[in-house]
Amino acid sequence: MTTISEKVYSLVHSGKTLTAAFATATAPDDEHDVAPGHLAKTLYYDEHPKKHHNLPGSSHLEAFKGLFQHTGNKDVERIQEIEPTQEDLNKAAQCGDFGARPSDLFLKIYVDVLATLDSNPWAGVVSPPLLGSRGVVNLSIISLIPDIMQHYYDCIVNAENEVFLATNYWEASKASKFVCDAFKELSRRAEKRGKKVVVKMIYDRANLKMLTESHVLVEEEEWLSDEVKLPRRSEMPWLDFELLNFHQPLLGTFHCKFMIVDRKVALVNSNNIQDRANMEMMVHLEGPIVDGFYDMALISWFRPMHPRLPLLNRPFEKPGGGYKFGMDNEYASIHLLDGRKGAELYHKLTNEEIPSEAISDGKVFVSGKYQTITEHLNADNQPNTHGTIEYESLESPDGEYLPHIFHASHGECPMVLLNRAPYGNLGNPDSAILNAQDVAWLAGLKYAKKNVFIQSPTFNAAPVVEGVLNAVRRGIECTLYIDVGYNDGGEVLPGQGGINEEVSKQMFARLDEWEKERLRFYWYTGKDQIKPINASAQKRNCHIKLMIIDDAVGIAGNGNQDTQSWYHSQEVNVMIDNASVCKDWRDTIRRVQNTHLHELQKDGIYLDQDGNPLTDSTGVGSGLKGIIKGVQGSIARARGKGGF
Repeated sequence: MTTISEKVYSLVHSGKTLTAAFATATAPDDEHDVAPGHLAKTLYYDEHPKKHHNLPGSSHLEAFKGLFQHTGNKDVERIQEIEPTQEDLNKAAQCGDFGARPSDLFLKIYVDVLATLDSNPWAGVVSPPLLGSRGVVNLSIISLIPDIMQHYYDCIVNAENEVFLATNYWEASKASKFVCDAFKELSRRAEKRGKKVVVKMIYDRANLKMLTESHVLVEEEEWLSDEVKLPRRSEMPWLDFELLNFHQPLLGTFHCKFMIVDRKVALVNSNNIQDRANMEMMVHLEGPIVDGFYDMALISWFRPMHPRLPLLNRPFEKPGGGYKFGMDNEYASIHLLDGRKGAELYHKLTNEEIPSEAISDGKVFVSGKYQTITEHLNADNQPNTHGTIEYESLESPDGEYLPHIFHASHGECPMVLLNRAPYGNLGNPDSAILNAQDVAWLAGLKYAKKNVFIQSPTFNAAPVVEGVLNAVRRGIECTLYIDVGYNDGGEVLPGQGGINEEVSKQMFARLDEWEKERLRFYWYTGKDQIKPINASAQKRNCHIKLMIIDDAVGIAGNGNQDTQSWYHSQEVNVMIDNASVCKDWRDTIRRVQNTHLHELQKDGIYLDQDGNPLTDSTGVGSGLKGIIKGVQGSIARARGKGGF
């Protein structure tokens, strides 16, 4: 008998997906249209009758909560005790559309993920047949928000049929202007073709309406407000545009950040659409994995669509000429070009000469133009933030500042969608980690044989703290890149994990001296800075969410390593079985950050080169003032206003 139950095996081989069901579903009458979320309630009745018996459904809020309700503390214990056999790995390899057999490490993690489907077929927030898939990573961006939003713009304007865009928090800003301008340009192109483009967009701007309804359609009058400032319908007449505001009360934040264009490409990224002083990360994916993102988007939308997406009946199709990489990709633009080689290609493509002043005053070529590293990191938002260390461009190309990663051409590699549904209730029950994201993170720490790398703005969720400590104790080197001071006030409240600075000290205090050597804890440091700057200063912050296990399996996406992302928020991540891509990510992080130069001592305290601790403070502490700030921070988080 294998760890993978017949129920789970049947689910992933059922061939039934929400996308296919929604594509063929017809409305019962003129008064009621079909909602993808309500279709999901009975889709797997044959394989999982107990889960789908008498689910509530009078409102989208009740139906959504019922579909993803958290049960089964014993299942959590069972998954944590799994030790996959070779037979388990062989069976797991049959439970995904991987193309080629994945690595044993990837399969071990996947065995644990599959086990979550025993208690709920929707534990992965995607139809089980689409959970395990394959694809390619054409491009990654590890940079500032404007660079990522520029790629959003380039993808949106090239859409021909449909766009599905999701973000946690949307704020009228320079970042949102990229999307607004793209919508208007897309409308102009659609008019020339004589065919409208369907655009669906979700954000989380929680309000009192959501105490009774989690999925609220936003009317034009509201999206024209000063806080949102999306274009008028008259400014984008050739788009069939619908906007949804989604939040599961109280704490179930829609924390997702992704976009799907024409079922050809999926972008998954760490940033919200707002102006922040953050280093962020985006991954551009193509391949069958896009259909998994598409399915997840439908269940997130949950309610009827008017109109429906036009490509519901057209799954991803591999391009006739194969996948395109670098500047050959149809969504690439000159804004992706960095470094000496990028400058050469830019001038070749544009026929422009290199201006004499371009190579003076410490300027380098980045994001398609000549600028200093500080100018790039300031992103037109911080005129008074100055570099404290000069960037020295090394003769070796390995030392260049290159935030855009054109991955080398490669074949399809195994991938798994690692999502979690929102949980709005107060408290952090063990059952709330019965989801693909949390289980995969724990499995990565459990099955690593050499090392684990994590970058996250926050690090305080009890399961990941314990997971790292346990990995260190069994000989695994764990490297943590965390942002000092990147905590909201709510994280000082009981049960919320505490602030990064306290967690680092507590972790080292729980290790023996010889174990401490394998815990490498660093504070994020900007490329132009001589030491870390507390995130509360809003000058040089890092918002990347990444885990790499044994230099070979990577997990990138939306989820932070904090209590909110582990227990409450809806998240989207992708696990990739490709050592070359993982190396590109690590190499680029080293190129565009100075974090690797700023390790904490083995007591969890950071001292600068002169032996002094950081003097700035997050402003979050203990006592009565700390509780007040904690309540304020929790309210902001519940309203979707945190910088998470």
